[in-house]
Order: sequence, then structure tokens, then C-alpha cells
Amino acid sequence: MLDRLRQNAESWGIKIAFGIIIVVFIFYFGMGNFTDKKEPVVAYVGGEAISAREFQKAYEDAVTALRRQSPGASAEELNTPQFKQAILRELVDTKLLLAAAKQMGVTVTLPELRAVISRIPAFQSTSGAFDQAIYKNALAQNHTNPKRFEDDLRASQAIQKLQGFSAVAAWISEPEAKSLYQWARETVRIDTLSFPVKTFAEQVKPTDEQMNAAYEAGKDRFKEPARVRLEYLPITVADLAAGQKVSDEDVKKQYDAGAETFKHPAQMRARHILLLVPPSATQEVADKALAEIKNIQAQLKKGASFEALAKKHSQDPGSAAKGGELPWFSEGTMVKPFEDAAKALKPGQVSEPVRTQYGWHLIKLEASRPAGKVAFEEAAADIRRRLAEERASEKINEILDQSMDQIAAGVKLAKIAQGLGLSTQKSELLDLQAVQNQFGLKKEAAETLFALANGAGAKTPLAMEPARGYLLAEKIEGTPESVLPLEKVKDKVAALVKQEQGRKLAMDKAKAVLAELATPEGQAKALAQYKAEFKSGAPVDRQGALLQTGGNPQLMQDLFSSMDKAWLKQPYELPDAVVLARVAERIPAPEADWEKEKRLWMGQGAGAFRQELFEALLKNLRATTKVEIVRQDLLN
Repeated sequence: MLDRLRQNAESWGIKIAFGIIIVVFIFYFGMGNFTDKKEPVVAYVGGEAISAREFQKAYEDAVTALRRQSPGASAEELNTPQFKQAILRELVDTKLLLAAAKQMGVTVTLPELRAVISRIPAFQSTSGAFDQAIYKNALAQNHTNPKRFEDDLRASQAIQKLQGFSAVAAWISEPEAKSLYQWARETVRIDTLSFPVKTFAEQVKPTDEQMNAAYEAGKDRFKEPARVRLEYLPITVADLAAGQKVSDEDVKKQYDAGAETFKHPAQMRARHILLLVPPSATQEVADKALAEIKNIQAQLKKGASFEALAKKHSQDPGSAAKGGELPWFSEGTMVKPFEDAAKALKPGQVSEPVRTQYGWHLIKLEASRPAGKVAFEEAAADIRRRLAEERASEKINEILDQSMDQIAAGVKLAKIAQGLGLSTQKSELLDLQAVQNQFGLKKEAAETLFALANGAGAKTPLAMEPARGYLLAEKIEGTPESVLPLEKVKDKVAALVKQEQGRKLAMDKAKAVLAELATPEGQAKALAQYKAEFKSGAPVDRQGALLQTGGNPQLMQDLFSSMDKAWLKQPYELPDAVVLARVAERIPAPEADWEKEKRLWMGQGAGAFRQELFEALLKNLRATTKVEIVRQDLLN
């Protein structure tokens, strides 16, 4: 959330948090140079090649990014032709945009590049200043180097500039912005009749025929995955750094040598409590959040701990667990309402509720300091840690070199560990996902352990992320993948049959009741009979309606396009129920708020228009540039 509060929230600071450099499916910038003419080519974009290596790296980075965002994503979901084709499309788009930028003379100068890098939080010291050593270390952790990263960053900045130039004429009129406002701020109050699947599932008694059919159709759900038991030796920077001795003299030399690094502008340090309120929220939603934060404010005035209340109530995922604590920040780094409120406080004081584009805040100023230099005493611990980690990184290479020679000579892992003064560990039987999770391995690395014969060891160290280290491992034993017999999964199969049949019964009941609702007499009778299933909700906008309707986009669309208060013409499936719905009340956007919010909506409308113009440019590039896929097999 701190990055989101920063004004450069759209910069690479978002994409590189805590030193993790990943691609997040907008544009892929890790292109590299096509230097090996014998390397397989996946596609040509206007005569420029996308190599197999380039494509594979893009695919692996996208998988890593999605796994971090959605740990439950399965290997099958991420290994589909559709997913791989999406990766290729992003690579093609990037090639097209970079070629267009070059043709238009769009460049990124070295000072511009340095300015962007210096603002990335992952490359800054505790004082908030860019640190060359941290920069190199963060890149090394993520298997890249300054040249490659800066080439990629230059490409991303060129595309951002191109996007800005292509949308320079983006503007919308006040009537157009008002139409957008009226569309977004319109609310409806929804009535629903709900038929829970669980209620009908309880009535189902699965037959042998249904059980057998469900088992045969869903055998993949009833697989016992392959498992391995490992003997392993983790070698990480953290473990080795703990044993490194760094003298006070070395710390002082590093501090003196980096004098410029430790200078800082005037800064503040604060805590905050945030209740999220999106810009498009209704006044009712905003007022409700304001009432909640005023209640928290009242507790603070009675002596409650700000830190404890932040942990309990704050909706900022980046700081809530730390009691709302934010790092030191200087002028111009926070959004203006937040910064203005913080500047008006004295250390220890708490602000009145402050509204920003993210929601309502309470801010407590912890400390402020004038421009100057971080004191040696304050910087020493961080310097000592970094020096210890640098030495540990060098030590890892020595250990790996020594270990690799022994592995190649057939020495057992336990003996290698003994020679290093370390001890191996033994795991339980683990499936592929558990091996990946426990050791931080990529799927391909984990699979090499499953492919080993019992008693055999991996021939190379396996990179562990984000532990910043390597794993040496031997396979003790393994069990193959198998489909469990019906007898062992009878309860799961029965639950599946009940769920499927219960949903069908709920749908049948909903259709029958919908027919009753078609006449006034039938409606009165049905609403009386199903009183417990009837619910009338509070007014909601489109975003709130999507949540209230269980994420069913068709239901939401039908509700907002319905012109009367009649029940909609079909039942709708939600995750846990089948529902009938109608619009009980349609509430237009409040006219009184338009003047207050006009500038916001004109800005948002212009932003949407800019995106449309950029999409039009990209569409034109796709239409006028020849794209030839030459290795379709790599996308299957």
C-alpha cells in the first residue's frame, strides 16, 4: 500500500517490491538480444525474431508471477496452449510497440533511466536513498544483472512514453464525463429469492449408477499424486550470513565510503489506519467508512493504542500487520492530502480523518527529521547485515564449487555435508506442490527430484526462491501417481453427486417458482411460501452488485438493463445457490454530487480515452505488421 500511496505508483516500484522482479502480464520486457543465429525461433514480428529462449523465459516469469498471486493455481492450468499463446501475444505486442517507438524517435536518456531506478523502493536503503550495493544484490537474487535490467527498463520506459504520445489528444467533454458519472453512480436495490444448493443436496441419495458415473467422469479429482522422500542440505545466504564476522572497522569504512548514500532530505515517519473507499464508491459507502473511522478516532481519544487499532482495523495490507507503520518518507512521495495532513502534525499527534483516493485515513506522526545524514549508529546494523550477506554470497559459490566436484565423484550428500561442518535433513513423503512450497523451487527443478532413482542425488544445486540459496538433495524413496479406487473415495464421490444433483433440483425449483411469480396471485402466494428465502438488499452500484450477485456478470448486466420491477426472466446460478432476482428500486446518480466530483470524472474519462487510443494504436500495428509463428509445437 505504501507503493500505492506514492505518486509514482505506476512506475517499476510497483513491479519490483522487496527486490522481486517479475512480469505481471501487461508487457513483457525481458527481451534480451538475439545473438545465437542457430537458436530456435518461435515467431517473427515484422522480420524480427522471438527466440525460443526468450519465449521460455517470458513463460517461466509469468508462471512465477501468477503462482505468487494465486498459490493454488495448478500446473495444468499454467501449461495450456491458451496460456502459452497469451504469453506469445504479449511478446509480439512488445516487439510491435518498441519498433513503433523507434520509428517515432522515442528515446529514453541515461539520466531519465537513472532517475527511475533511484526511485524504486527495492533499491533504497533504510534512509530512502538509492544504494548501489542493494541494487546489484537485488538483481543478483533474481538472476539478472544491471545491464540486462536496464535494457529491459529502458524498453518499458520507451513504451510508456509512446503510450503518452499516442494519447496526447485524449480529452472528453463535460456532458460525456457526466454520462460516465451517471452510469457509474447509478444504484439499484435488488430483491432475490434464493434456493441454496446445500438444502437440496441434503435430499439426494446417490445411486450406485450415479456414483460410478461421477467416479469415471472425474477420475482426475481422485488421484493420489506421486510423492518423494528427500535427504537434503539447504545452503542459503541467511544461514551463512549469520556465521560471518563483520568488524566495527569494516562497518565504519563502508559508512564513510558511501557518504552520499546516507544523505536524506527532510523526512517524516508515520503510522496510519486506512479504511478502503474506492473513488467510484457511493456517498453512502463513503459516509459509512467515515463513521467507522470516527469511531476508531474516539477510541484513540480514550487512550487506546494506535498500533493495536491499526492491526485490528486497518485495511492496508502492507502496514496493518506492523501496526500501521510506514517507512521514512520525504516531501512529494505521498499523495497530497496524506502528506499535507502529516505535515500539519507534531510528533505523537493524530490527524482528523483524511480522505484520499484510497479511502479514509487516520495518521499518527511518529517522528520528523530535517535534511541531513543518517547517523552511523542508525545505519550500522543495516551495513553490517549487507556486508555479512555479501560475504555469505561469495561463500556460497565456494561451497557449491566444492560440493559439485564431490557430487560428480559420486560422494554421498551426508558425507559432503559433514565435510562442510553441516548436517543434512530428511523430509516426509511430499508431493510435487509440497516440494515446491517447502523449498521454494520452480516446477521444473522439483520435477528433477521426482525423476531420480531411489538413492540418487541431483547432479546440480537447485535454486531456492526467495530464500536466496541453493538446495542439494538426494531421493530416498518415491511413490508413483495412482488413481484411488472408488472404495477409498466413496465419501468424496457421494458429496460430488449430491452437489451436482442438488444444483439441478435447486434450478428446477427456481424455474417452478418463477412461473408462479408471473401472475399477481401467484407472486403473493410464492413470496408468502418462500419468505425465508426472500431478501431485499441495500442500494448498490455495479461493483457492489457484482459482489451481491455472487460474481455472476450476466445477472448484474440483466439487473442494470432491466427497465421495470418485474422478476427477471430466468434463474441464475451462484456458487452456493440458484436465485431469482428483480430490481426493487432504481436510484439515479445524485445530481448534487456532480459539481463536486466533476473534475475527478473528467480525469477518469480522459484516462479511459487515453487507453482506448493506445489500444487503437496497438490494433493498427497488429494489422499492418506481418507476424509469422514458425514453431507452433512450442505453444502446445
